[in-house]
Amino acid sequence: MYHEGLNQTVNRMLDESCRRWGTRTALVDGERRWTHLELRRDVARLTHGLRNAGVTERDRVAFLVGVSSDWVLLYYSLMRIGAVAVPLNLTWESREIREGLSLTQATVLVATEDFRGVDYVARTLSAVEVSADAEGATTGRVTSPDLPHLRLLVSAEGTGKHAQTAAALHDLAQGEESTAQEFFSLSDEVRPSTHSIYLLTSGTSSFPKPVIHDHESLLVGVANYADGVEATQDDSTVIIAPNYHVAAYFSLMMLHMRGGAVHVMRHFLPRVALETIERERISLLFGFDVHFLMLKRDPWFGLYDFSSITRTMIGSSPASFDEIAETGIEHQGNIYGSSEYVASQTFFPYRDRHDLARMRDSHGRPGLGMELRINDFETGEQVPVGEPGEICFRGPALFKGYYNMPEETERAFDEDGFFHSGDIGWVDDQGYLYYRGRRKETVKSGGENVSMQEVELFLQLETPGIAKALVVALPDPRWGEQVCAVVEPSGDEPVDESSIIASCRGRLAGYKIPKRVVMAEREDWAYTPTGKLDRRAMTDWVKAQDETR
Repeated sequence: MYHEGLNQTVNRMLDESCRRWGTRTALVDGERRWTHLELRRDVARLTHGLRNAGVTERDRVAFLVGVSSDWVLLYYSLMRIGAVAVPLNLTWESREIREGLSLTQATVLVATEDFRGVDYVARTLSAVEVSADAEGATTGRVTSPDLPHLRLLVSAEGTGKHAQTAAALHDLAQGEESTAQEFFSLSDEVRPSTHSIYLLTSGTSSFPKPVIHDHESLLVGVANYADGVEATQDDSTVIIAPNYHVAAYFSLMMLHMRGGAVHVMRHFLPRVALETIERERISLLFGFDVHFLMLKRDPWFGLYDFSSITRTMIGSSPASFDEIAETGIEHQGNIYGSSEYVASQTFFPYRDRHDLARMRDSHGRPGLGMELRINDFETGEQVPVGEPGEICFRGPALFKGYYNMPEETERAFDEDGFFHSGDIGWVDDQGYLYYRGRRKETVKSGGENVSMQEVELFLQLETPGIAKALVVALPDPRWGEQVCAVVEPSGDEPVDESSIIASCRGRLAGYKIPKRVVMAEREDWAYTPTGKLDRRAMTDWVKAQDETR
């Protein structure tokens, strides 16, 4: 419901869930389970410990931790204090971590000592000069000439390996407890307009920008998803998205907003996810198409019961629809979203699942309060229904700007307050959106602009024998750039470069037909940390193939 987000805070949401569903399961991490009330009590303990360590509403708290109960408790504790959560990307190397901390002016860093074998406290310290305060070990108080804002370093595990510079998160939660009155009074200082999170957009052409959301804009986006999947107290989910992606936050909070249960796993492992789905009868699931395909392609998929999944939220291409449908899922809730609107601009809702054509090809319809316009890229004027243009939007889940980037923020909005996405799409006569790629994801060939996604969808949906296709732009001495298609054969029938090009003739305009087709195997594909195909990496891969010819 709309009012679950408007004029609300994350703290009010959690308190309301405790009032209504206090003794129902809220969180599961391995063998450990929390009710809503138990979760809030552990949040209260950690909140008190963080405040004793000096964390206040003025802090920007960065973290590098897996999708675990530690992350959930830390996030809700920061919301209670009124601090800003700053999730950092767990695929980053040392240099990128330093840049992310500098860009967000993080004052606190909480890092794990063991995520898939990587010690992120050590990785940070290898790139950043840090000195412990004169007060001595275990306090975590630090100074850094590289990061002048950073003043507190915390290890999630606190094994003692970094005791000279980092406090232990678990120790903070074990000290003297505050009173219930003190805990609840913190919420009085946190407003719907209080900044809640800085989400670093997963850019592929430049370093990510910190997207600012306050409590209200974040919760409006969450409520839109809760409505779209018709979530109730009887629902459960397992979070398979990383927590540096907005999906982890709407997956977490839309279940808690409605009294449901959230299962966490530190990182996505298809077999572990299948075990959890069967054992816990998981009903709701977010993932990119790559997640669902990895589940379906697991050699033991057919040995697990997947039938409890009734509603999904999928960041997907129409080309993946049929294979995902083979899992037995009847609702593929495709998304058009970005961090700037809590990834909730449009969604294909559960109640529309019988419209198979739109469920396959569209990205759903706008959530309540979201205004959508399709504008001409050149004139800025709104185009007629059915014509492609730039997707622009505004509404109560819209972000508040890019942190410490006034010029980028100003360029992102027009005078009417609409955010200009740079994405190509159109709207049909029933208001469903069809997203078809980034404007910059075009090949400029012979003076014509070729939409990469248009060619990709043609190859995947209308050309037999192709499982996956990605278009990249390569230099061409005659045309400036040429359309090059990277293709993974499906094995249904033999295909090669000449047969694929021949199948395009008479069905695509000449300038859109690939000049080259490069065959790829499943293991050749490169993905971004959020599960999208990495076009830049695949362009480099094609060039590397050329060098070895």
